[in-house]
Amino acid sequence: MNINLSKIPEIGLNVDENIVLNKELYEKTEIEEIKNLHIKGSIRYDYEGNLNLNLEAQGIFILPDALTLEPIDYPFTSQIDEKIENIEEYCGSFYEKSKNSLDISEILWENIVLEIPISITNHKSEDLLLKGNGWELVNENKEEIDPRLAKLKELLDEGKE
Repeated sequence: MNINLSKIPEIGLNVDENIVLNKELYEKTEIEEIKNLHIKGSIRYDYEGNLNLNLEAQGIFILPDALTLEPIDYPFTSQIDEKIENIEEYCGSFYEKSKNSLDISEILWENIVLEIPISITNHKSEDLLLKGNGWELVNENKEEIDPRLAKLKELLDEGKE
């Protein structure tokens, strides 16, 4: 999404658009697709000449289920509040000085990527087989005592009485 910086009025530029991010941005992540990405907010210069981006991004990540790898829709909202003091220094490769335009896709991505969950599972996956021949899915919340240390546990429990 390119913004012509010389055409931003004094009152600022209001943004209310659906955009499509370049797939190369999320190619090396767990994200299979980003759907319905909508950006709403304002872009304006402050009294010091700094560019302020106050945007809200909403969309849907298509992520693989942590257990079954089936695609899951994961809605997200990201609040983007950026203050860019030196555009050339801060934005580097996505600022075209000759056209005085800024591609804010990179800035959007830097903020949206923070909304990706570490893992996600579908509630339907509760009925999955969690044990098989020679394997078992380990539950981190389940407290199992090593049989070799069971006697030690008994001794510790006796000491509490």
